[in-house]
Amino acid sequence: MPPLVMTRRATRVLRAGVLGGALALFGLLGGCASLNVNAYHVDTPKPAPAALVGAQVQLQAAPADSEGPQAEVLRTAVLDAMTHAGMVPLLGSPAPFTARYAFHSYADFEASFPSAWPPPGQPILLPDGAWIYNGYPWWYRGWSWPPPWYERVFEVEIRDASSGALVWRSSSMIGGYDPRIAPVAGQLAAAAFADFPQGSGKRLVREQQVPR
Repeated sequence: MPPLVMTRRATRVLRAGVLGGALALFGLLGGCASLNVNAYHVDTPKPAPAALVGAQVQLQAAPADSEGPQAEVLRTAVLDAMTHAGMVPLLGSPAPFTARYAFHSYADFEASFPSAWPPPGQPILLPDGAWIYNGYPWWYRGWSWPPPWYERVFEVEIRDASSGALVWRSSSMIGGYDPRIAPVAGQLAAAAFADFPQGSGKRLVREQQVPR
């Protein structure tokens, strides 16, 4: 009888260990999955009016985005996002509304080096890709800091074509070490139009990445 009791106890311990291990594994997998989620900061001051749902909207790019090697990529990103939101974007044709969009990125050095802000001067990019701040602190002259943190931004304003009055606007932003806009243009535009037309306020829009 005692051996049987010990066996049952051992079985219970084994089952508990297996269950604990499984829960830990699921937690680890969940943590890994969360690493594949991009969070976009979206600011939409107010919901869109009902008149925009299904409306024809003439698409206009900011001068910096209307030409250049990535102009077509940016324009397609906005066209797809507006179409998915339920509008009818038009290129060149007159429409009751106009949508003007702009993409840009900037280096947020305060976010990159919070303990060293403001820096003593502009960073220097070395041939090997390292960023150097000369003179901060003075005894670490030539010290190599991490690369700058970039904010990539998309902004769109929709106006009444006849009066020019602002009807709706939204913006989205994501940070990272890559300053390029094209790789995330589609995601930025989609985030700005998320939950259209009811979506409003400052919020995070999460995009699940497909593992490669």
